[in-house]
Amino acid sequence: MSSIALEEQASLVAELEEQLRWSQLLLRAVVDNLPSAVYAKDLEGRKILANEVDCKNAGVTKEADLLGKTDFDFFPRQIAQKFFEDDCKVLKDGRSVIDREETFTKEDGSEGWLRTSKIPIRNEQGKIVGLVGFGHDITIEKQLEIQNTLVQEKIREQQAMVEKMMLDLAGIPQRIGELVNGITYIAKQTKMVSINAAIESARVGEQGRGFQIVAEEVGRLSDQSSNSASQVKDAINEVDSLVRDILALWEEVKLEG
Repeated sequence: MSSIALEEQASLVAELEEQLRWSQLLLRAVVDNLPSAVYAKDLEGRKILANEVDCKNAGVTKEADLLGKTDFDFFPRQIAQKFFEDDCKVLKDGRSVIDREETFTKEDGSEGWLRTSKIPIRNEQGKIVGLVGFGHDITIEKQLEIQNTLVQEKIREQQAMVEKMMLDLAGIPQRIGELVNGITYIAKQTKMVSINAAIESARVGEQGRGFQIVAEEVGRLSDQSSNSASQVKDAINEVDSLVRDILALWEEVKLEG
């Protein structure tokens, strides 16, 4: 091969190496600036790539602290075991894991949540040689979801309490009405006693004068009781109508909710 050909070949190799270097730099810049964790693992589940977010999730400051190590080196065993089981699905069975929600321990010791996807990496022959994973922090979403669930439960409890109170309220007019009916009956009976007493007083003449005064007073009290009972009945009817309107409105609100 001539020296010219060798120089051309060397120039081409240098150009390809430069393109590869720029491609690697570009890929690294993209990976490191994504808001989600990005990592790659070999067939043994050891990290061979990790971006800054993945390092943060694992509680380390640089990629070198993760390379060559597994999740069991950084997470509690029960959590790392779940990660490993997912890895096996990808590495051994070739099945991708898409949008799996899983927990992890944050730097401050609190619980965090990730939405994770893992995809097999294959070589030119289609053989699986590793996996690439993506983990998006959904801790805030999960916290809001949990809070919303608690709020909804509290609302349902309050609705049940209000409903019971309203049903109890609906029964009050009936119970008061029964009492008023009893008072009305007693007032009628008292009126009859008053009338009979007045008749008897008139029959005995002057000797029954004192009895006549008592009979008249009993009669007035009976009339007042009857009038009061009538007024109470009118008030009860108004309350009963109002309670029915409230119950109907409550049913509409529940349906809309």
